[in-house]
Amino acid sequence: MAVPLLLVLMLGGCGWAGRHDETSKPDGFLLHGYVMVAGAAAGVVGSACLAPSSVPDVHEGGNVRIADDQGRTIAAATLAGGVLATDGAGFDCNFGFELRNLSGSRTAYQISVGGRPALTFTTKQLTEGQPAVVPVVDALRASTSPS
Repeated sequence: MAVPLLLVLMLGGCGWAGRHDETSKPDGFLLHGYVMVAGAAAGVVGSACLAPSSVPDVHEGGNVRIADDQGRTIAAATLAGGVLATDGAGFDCNFGFELRNLSGSRTAYQISVGGRPALTFTTKQLTEGQPAVVPVVDALRASTSPS
């Protein structure tokens, strides 16, 4: 009696038990990543931060567009609050996002933030747990940097 109960509890926890009309386990996976805004003000790594004012479309609650490999929008996510990080050369403000139950049958996903061009990530990368990192350069600082 304990083994069947344990099996039902385990399968129920992954969303499988409620899908009675399916003949195989769903292939959905968790897409996770973050938008990395370079040029953040120095501070304590791991503390809350904001993107520079020259990057107004990257903020907590901002939109992330997820498209298939043909560029057709299939889902959207929102950005979490910014967290200060360092890349060795300066400080970044990272805004996390995630989307559950994406299909592993596509070859790639395109991810974009604001009106920026989309970046392509292979499904293999994403299903292996690699985060989708979307870098954004603070345009104001980039334009004033020496060449």
